[in-house]
Amino acid sequence: MMAHLTTYIIGAIVVLSVGACGFKPMYGQNSDGGVALSQIMANIKIDPVRDELGRQERLAQLLENNLHERISPLSSDGSSLYVLRASYNVEERGYGIREDESVTLQNLRLSVAFSLIDIDSDQSIMDGTARAIVTYDLVQSDFSNKIARETSLERLSEEVANQITTRIGTFLSNNAKNNEAE
Repeated sequence: MMAHLTTYIIGAIVVLSVGACGFKPMYGQNSDGGVALSQIMANIKIDPVRDELGRQERLAQLLENNLHERISPLSSDGSSLYVLRASYNVEERGYGIREDESVTLQNLRLSVAFSLIDIDSDQSIMDGTARAIVTYDLVQSDFSNKIARETSLERLSEEVANQITTRIGTFLSNNAKNNEAE
């Protein structure tokens, strides 16, 4: 009985401490400016994602879909405030070499350069690069290797989309006061 009471007291202290330190939810209604960050982010238009050579491949489609799911899952009111432009590069390297000089591990590294453009001024207000690395085993079966590579690319696109969304959300949340004052 005493242990439960102590747990409740500690829990209450933690909850009150978080509120007292100025904690504000990033995506909630109580974020700076009174407008939910999720509503602001719903008005970000995502340009088609391409590789460094300007091609759209399967990975570009995965990245674009993941960005749409994370940045603007809510329906937009029709007016876009920002445009997100992104291009990517994938590096593949084999290592873990056996005695017969066959590769046993494959390393995939995805780098996505992105820019958040203010539509009114047509100026970049935020630039960044998101990176992720995945390693998978190579086996004797070509089909298994193909599936492992596709799964790895899906994981890479999810990780990079999470990074981009978090960075954009943080940027917009921190700059809401500056945008209101102008």
